[in-house]
Amino acid sequence: MILLSRQAARRLLLPIALYCAAQAGSCAAPQRVLLLMSGGASAPWSLRLGETLRGEVLRTHAHAELHLEVLQQPASAGAMPPRWLTDKYAGQAYAAVVPLTADQLPVALALRDRLWPAATVVAPDLDRAMLAGLASAPRVTGLLKHDPVARNLELMFALAPATRHIAIVSAGLDRDPIRRNWRAALEPWLRRATLIDLGGLAPEELARRLRDLPPATALYFAAPNTGHSSAVMTPYDALRGLAPQTRMPIFIDAATLLGTGAVGGWVHSPAAFARDIASQLNRLLAGVSPGRIGFEPHSAPRLQFDWRALQRAGLAGAPLPPGSELLFRPPGLWEAYRGTVLATALVLAIQSALIGALLLERRRRKSAEQRARQHLGELARLDRMGAVGALSAALAHEINQPLGAILSNAETAEVLLELPAPPYHELREIVAAIRDDNARAAAVLVRLRAWIADAAGQQQRLALNPLLRDVARILRVEVRMRGTELRLQLGDTVPDVVADGVQIQQVAVNLVLNALDALQQVAPAQRRVTIRSTRNAAGGADVCVIDSGPGLSGVAAERLFEPFFSTKPDGLGVGLSISRSILERHGGTLQAEQPAGAGALFRFSLPCAMEQSP
Repeated sequence: MILLSRQAARRLLLPIALYCAAQAGSCAAPQRVLLLMSGGASAPWSLRLGETLRGEVLRTHAHAELHLEVLQQPASAGAMPPRWLTDKYAGQAYAAVVPLTADQLPVALALRDRLWPAATVVAPDLDRAMLAGLASAPRVTGLLKHDPVARNLELMFALAPATRHIAIVSAGLDRDPIRRNWRAALEPWLRRATLIDLGGLAPEELARRLRDLPPATALYFAAPNTGHSSAVMTPYDALRGLAPQTRMPIFIDAATLLGTGAVGGWVHSPAAFARDIASQLNRLLAGVSPGRIGFEPHSAPRLQFDWRALQRAGLAGAPLPPGSELLFRPPGLWEAYRGTVLATALVLAIQSALIGALLLERRRRKSAEQRARQHLGELARLDRMGAVGALSAALAHEINQPLGAILSNAETAEVLLELPAPPYHELREIVAAIRDDNARAAAVLVRLRAWIADAAGQQQRLALNPLLRDVARILRVEVRMRGTELRLQLGDTVPDVVADGVQIQQVAVNLVLNALDALQQVAPAQRRVTIRSTRNAAGGADVCVIDSGPGLSGVAAERLFEPFFSTKPDGLGVGLSISRSILERHGGTLQAEQPAGAGALFRFSLPCAMEQSP
């Protein structure tokens, strides 16, 4: 036998006692709530209300039980509950009774007083008249509902001010258990519109009446469950079937009817209705006395509209009141394709930045090309001035010849004038010769000035053969002074080109002067320079300057065109480089070749000019 000390026994028994007390608490009778409903338990409103109410209560009181009793017949004030009902719930205990509709409040009070005097009646569907009647009732709490009828009638005329008829579909203007103030709410508006009461009609008759509604009619749909053949039609099903029968705007006050074809209005939500009831039940089940809870207002209705129904009723352009919620509107481009829009915007931004960078680079390149052309033009002008210096002796000879002839003719004329009978006929010939010599000298100077002048950029259609003859004429004296023979072999089929004649002439002069320099190393009898023009295989023009000198002297052909490279001791090495740049600007080429035998060949090519349309 194991013996425990008194202290050890106390330590062992204390947790066991606490566990048993906790188990006893959890096994206590659950708190029960009885919900009374007047029918339509399967309607969307009732289903959503019951689901939300159960969830809200059980979230706070997990062991609570909610029982539902559907009573088909409403009870009058002071009436006794039916016997079957008292027999059904006799012997059971309920903490609260909730008549979900106002017509079940008398039954709830009577049942509570007879079976559960300690229970509380929570009345969630009270208006001010009913609230005044409950002032002396014990253990009663409740919720004062908002009546949306007056607000929806005001909204009806705000959205459709041309309304001349108000059609009402209800349980009856004088017997509606939910909206008990139809007459009072309609009274101010019946001065502007006539009333069309469509309450209590069978669905088929109601559909026919809706099709025949006069223009400028607005419909307020507040029908309860209606009998249709052997089935009960809920308001949701009824409105969904009736809405297509008319294009008049249909206003509602229940959120569960949105999406059936009604435009909307001030609507009550079953979820908000249930949360208000659950708030009072949770406090009662937590032990708060009914007196401290009292009567409270329901949550305010919400202003909700169906975008599709507004379009269909022609109210799409009507200004909605502030705070309105627009439902079922197709999502816009931003809502539907936000990711795609962002990606597209990003791509466009990157593309725009890239295009901007390319445009900036293109502008910089154009500017650099313009500066390069300016520099090239300046170098070309300097090169021509250098060529003029090289040709100075020849030019002096060109000018001295006519000047000497002029002097000789002038002296002859003086001698003839001393004669007793001057021969005027000969004197006229002498004066004409003086005029011709003067014109020849002036032509030399004009040609020299035009050649030196900076005329770059003046491209025009020109024939190469006359240009090459001018080159030969300019260099004629220089060639003769250097003891060289200059030959022209100009083809008859050389096409015209589009070019700046001065610059092309400069290229030809440079090539011939280079050839003359190269021929200083050979015997005078072997000095020959040939200028040849032909049509090339591509249809363009080829001009070759061929000399009988020592050739390229082992220098790579391409290196001859590098800036500041020269095979001459006193050369700057810019002539060939400038010549190639000039030709490339004209779309042409310049190449050096080593022909078979002796000498060198420089060939430049230019594209032919496009034929002009007649």
